[in-house]
Amino acid sequence: MINTTSITDLKQNMAGIIKRLREEGKSVVILQRSQAAAVLVDPDYYALLEDTLETSSDLKAIEERKDEPTVSFEEVSKKLDSK
Repeated sequence: MINTTSITDLKQNMAGIIKRLREEGKSVVILQRSQAAAVLVDPDYYALLEDTLETSSDLKAIEERKDEPTVSFEEVSKKLDSK
């Protein structure tokens, strides 16, 4: 279930809404004129979202490069040692 609150209620009861956010869910959608205007997110959930997005980006980059030629660690090490 999506938690929502109006921007007016947020202004009048910010502490209560933040308490509800931490107790009941990961986010609260803030409505302005019955339209989603912003999302208030629990800090732990936000960190998880960022980590997930970063992992997803990393996996996409790996997938895009999987057919590129590779160089072994030993070859790189030899080249570095020779300098």
